[in-house]
Amino acid sequence: MQRAIRRSATVIVLVIAIATWVGSTAARAATPWTPQALCGPGYLTTDQDPIHDARTGVRLGTVHLLYNALTGHACAVTIKSAYVGTPTRTQVHLSAEHLPTQLDKGPRAYAAGPARAYVRGGCAIWGGYAADLSGTISYHDRANPAIGGIGTCF
Repeated sequence: MQRAIRRSATVIVLVIAIATWVGSTAARAATPWTPQALCGPGYLTTDQDPIHDARTGVRLGTVHLLYNALTGHACAVTIKSAYVGTPTRTQVHLSAEHLPTQLDKGPRAYAAGPARAYVRGGCAIWGGYAADLSGTISYHDRANPAIGGIGTCF
């Protein structure tokens, strides 16, 4: 009888351990991409701004701005932190002075971008958004509606 109880207890402990491990692995799902991997070698982080769901406060992602001092190019990417692996509307944009806006948007599983532009000695406006599963878009926290993003000078 004691042997049967011990076996049952061991099985229960194993089931709980496996369920806990599976649940924690799913919760920790993260994008395989980093801003540096998307932008390429030589780019260093200049700024970043989180994207929070306007209704729930859940962090949906982060917009990153990087700069390569050797080439004078900036690079912007939006990295998802919610609904990772599931395509949801995601966008990044980078507008350098006197140049067309660089834009990447659409249903993305992990990230939008890179958007690159030559910015040495000038300024750029950059930003992005991410959406929840219903398609509701939330813009990055410091987005200025008047200019559509954040202004940064190099």
